[in-house]
Parts: sequence; C-alpha cells; structure tokens
Amino acid sequence: MLSIDRQTKIIQLLKQNNSVKVSELKKMFGVSEMTIRRDLERLEKHGVLIRSHGGATLNPKNNVDITFQKRNQRFVMEKEAIAKAAAALVNDGESIVLDAGTTTTAMTKYLQEKKDLVVLTNSLTVANELTHVQGITLILTGGNVREVTLSLVGSLAKDNLHRFNVDKAFIGTSGLCPVQGLTNQNMYESEVKKTMIDIARETIVLADHSKFHRVSFSCFSPLSAVHKIITDDPPSSD
Repeated sequence: MLSIDRQTKIIQLLKQNNSVKVSELKKMFGVSEMTIRRDLERLEKHGVLIRSHGGATLNPKNNVDITFQKRNQRFVMEKEAIAKAAAALVNDGESIVLDAGTTTTAMTKYLQEKKDLVVLTNSLTVANELTHVQGITLILTGGNVREVTLSLVGSLAKDNLHRFNVDKAFIGTSGLCPVQGLTNQNMYESEVKKTMIDIARETIVLADHSKFHRVSFSCFSPLSAVHKIITDDPPSSD
C-alpha cells in the first residue's frame, strides 16, 4: 500500500473514531512503527491531527471533508462574485471543464445564456443545474460518487477525461500558496483536478480569500500551471 493510501485511510479512521493508536495502525497496514509515525507526522503537519503518546487524535480545527451543503453556506457573496467573473471568461462555442465545487456550481446560472457550449464536469450539482439548458452539451465524467462533495472520482473519471481536450478548465482548491501550489483535502479529488488541468489549454482557478496561504493534504498542481486566478480579495505582495 502506498503512503498516500495509508494516510487517507488514517483520516477516515480519525473521522470515525476521533483517535488512532500506532500499535493498531501498525498491525492493520503491516508496516513498521516508524512508518506509521512518519504518516502521523505528515498528517499533523497538514493540520489533520494532533499526535499524542502512542497515537493521535483528530484536530478539532481541521476542516477535512466539509460537506457540500456546509461549504455552500460560506462566503456566499464572495463566491457569487467569483462565479460571475469566471463565467464572463466563457465564450460561445467553447468547450470547458468544471471541477466539482460550490463556486463552479454557482457559475452555472451565468452560463445558461451561452450558445453552443460544451461543459464537461465531475460535479453532480453542476450536472443537475445544466441538464435541461438549451445550447449546452453536458458531459459527465462518470466515476465513483463522493457523497460529501457530490463529485465523481476514481480511474473511470480520469480515463474519461483523457478522451477530451477543452479550451478552459475552471478549478477549485482547498489551499493555494507559492511553495506547495494548489492543494486539496482528498487525494482522489486531487487526481481528477490534475487531469482536468492536463486536458485544458487554459486553467483558471477559483479561490476566495480564505484559500490563500493555506496548505491541504494533497498537492495537485504548481502555480506555474495556472493561467488566471479569480478571487474576491487578492493577498498583498508581502
């Protein structure tokens, strides 16, 4: 098992039980105590947990896998402004890929007057908003459903994305900083985001002010791969 798979499983156990023990994880994964301690150290660095003697507890300040519904209630006005600005960059006749997220879902109301638009997405909420819109060809990636974010992930989603080339990708992120680049709490979602960036001629990141200088668990792109960032309040140059 890869370290990223172990760490994802550890996060799941923390969410279920609020704590984990090194001895139990060692037996579960069939690896050394040192390997488990390295996993816990990395997860603590990313704010997921707090290490203790013989194990770790879930960090109460951690925001792993906040549900779509809860995220949709945060920074509503800011996300609406970002969504409107993002939609203004979409031209008639283009093909775009929309990442799963609250801001990309907010974009859909501003796309409904576009003509001959192809929208590729892994978002169930985006699909729900655009299914019956005239002038838009909607393509879902397929894949495994992540209920917490209402997204489609996994090898099927990635493989299907690789069948296309699009003009623009609109991508959300949990964290954005100069060194680690774009990061997300879930590695499976990160893999899909990376694939979306790979198939697009232009990548546009949608990030409200709370995402800047934050680092989440899984990296999916350096900032050098990003063409534009749309935000409500850009950070200072400092």
